Amino acid sequence: MKSKLIFWGTPLFAVPSLKSLHDLALVSAVISQPDRPAGRGKKLVSSPVKEYAKQNNIDVLEPSHLDEAFVLELKKYLPATFVVVAYGKIIPQDVLDLSELLALNIHPSALPILRGPSPIQTAILKGFETTAVSLMQLDKKMDHGPILGQIEAKIEPNEDYIELSERLSSIGADLLTNKIRDYLDGKLTPQVQDDSQATFCKMIKKEDGKIDWQDTAINIHNKVRAYRAWPSAFTTIKDIDIKIIKTKIVDKNLQPAEIFIEKDEFIIGTGDKSLQVLELQPSGKKIMTASEFLRGYQNKLK
Repeated sequence: MKSKLIFWGTPLFAVPSLKSLHDLALVSAVISQPDRPAGRGKKLVSSPVKEYAKQNNIDVLEPSHLDEAFVLELKKYLPATFVVVAYGKIIPQDVLDLSELLALNIHPSALPILRGPSPIQTAILKGFETTAVSLMQLDKKMDHGPILGQIEAKIEPNEDYIELSERLSSIGADLLTNKIRDYLDGKLTPQVQDDSQATFCKMIKKEDGKIDWQDTAINIHNKVRAYRAWPSAFTTIKDIDIKIIKTKIVDKNLQPAEIFIEKDEFIIGTGDKSLQVLELQPSGKKIMTASEFLRGYQNKLK
């Protein structure tokens, strides 16, 4: 089959979907965000999607702006249908209209639940036991288009954003593999979303990660899990800025923000139960276990 798809994606989450479509020999070009400065040296780093495309000899476009000059370049690869997986920027409707069939999108929620930019984090924050990956057609409203397929996924009780995102990205790739040929051949029947059931999630800000120790243990535990990649759940204890990486809820009777240390155990009180900190990252340091942290900082915590 002749290559028929242009893949839009940027982060690691999108790579399994690109690989699945490339394995089917369907991808004629990839569009990804431009290289960004990263790390202390601010060295330019390519997106994971661009890296995969380069390694597999797929043409890559990385426009700073989706303007007329970009459209002229894009038209060299048309006709083709667009597949969008975490591209990271709103694609204007006049560009989406260039897709041969209606553009497709992988969205990691059980649409119409959790439309918006942070469905994985929000599902964890809210303590959902299940979520899903949805394959949908893109229309003019956010995450509103008709559904072509959906696979449910269990959320494990202590699973964090990185772990769940990796699993959902693989499910999304499987969904595309199973549905894409039938879509291109006109064999799928789109199912309109029930707007009355729609819920929404917001863009995450850095300050969302700040821990309020008056909150419940489960809410703080879920925040630690949800914000594992960014912005992290963070706090200041005895003038030490700390990112909390991994926690466990325990039945220790402490006041909110009260610290209990015994041997290798580092426990902090919340609005109800307490949280045992298992892994953390002091500012400017590497991620460490609680026991490693206590060996270096115990005197400062007294």
